[in-house]
Amino acid sequence: MPYGPPGRPTPPPRKGSGRFVTVLLVIIVAVVSVLVRYAVRNGIDIGSMSIGPKPSTTYTPDPGAAPAKTTDNPLLTDADGTLVPASCDYSPWGTQVDKARAFFESAAGCLEAAWKPLLAENGLPFESPTLSVTATTSGITTPCTGSTSNFAAFYCAANKTIYMPISQLQTDMFKDNWVVYLSVFAHEYGHHIQAQSGILRKANAERVDVGARSDKGLELSRRVELQANCFDGMFIGSSKDADSLTASQVTLATKDSYGRGDGAGDMRDHGSSQHGGEWFEAGLDHNLTNRCNTFTASSGDVS
Repeated sequence: MPYGPPGRPTPPPRKGSGRFVTVLLVIIVAVVSVLVRYAVRNGIDIGSMSIGPKPSTTYTPDPGAAPAKTTDNPLLTDADGTLVPASCDYSPWGTQVDKARAFFESAAGCLEAAWKPLLAENGLPFESPTLSVTATTSGITTPCTGSTSNFAAFYCAANKTIYMPISQLQTDMFKDNWVVYLSVFAHEYGHHIQAQSGILRKANAERVDVGARSDKGLELSRRVELQANCFDGMFIGSSKDADSLTASQVTLATKDSYGRGDGAGDMRDHGSSQHGGEWFEAGLDHNLTNRCNTFTASSGDVS
């Protein structure tokens, strides 16, 4: 039986109100469905590595972009798809914007040197992403988040930009252990590689078809995110092989990879922390893109 606030009688129902509410709910559901489909197609859906609200990793392709493929994407079927170790002179880390920007710019140069030749070998295009490094998220407007300031580090495929707000990197926890911030950046760069190779386009088209928030749609999101973990691990491993990272730094990055993922109450779009770490280690240990083919993995391996 319905009831109102304590001490106040429940008002009698108004004639026709039940029909009005039903019609209103149908309209709301229809509008939300349209908005979700629009969001996934246009880079406004949910997806990020860092803790906190998760902006988009969806992809709106350019004319002449790589064919939309996931399972049979040439980047993922290449049996020799390895990142060649390259010595990287990372700029010193600091939480000041200028220092942090210089650090991520140096990392971007290393990531491009690692990934660009591999895409070229597989006949795939490459365009450098734009990098946005800011103190906070205040006043930042993006095609993937609108004007909200409530987001973490993420890649927006709609404008090919990696956003790295320093305030969202948990620097109070990780202090000067910059390998963690490098790993977060390498994950987001992995989404750029997915966009360039046509993986995101295909995955998000499939999400639209099955429903972005459906069980199948969320599983596709997890396959995208866990693959970015694997690409992250590939880069961290190749950087170690070139003596640009120490064994202890790699251990810390690996430990951190097991500390992220979907938490209680999340919508299960990134994968468990255990699987996040396992896919990171798959990239770290093997340094082969075909070992990062989450789209051929069983559902149990991307839960």
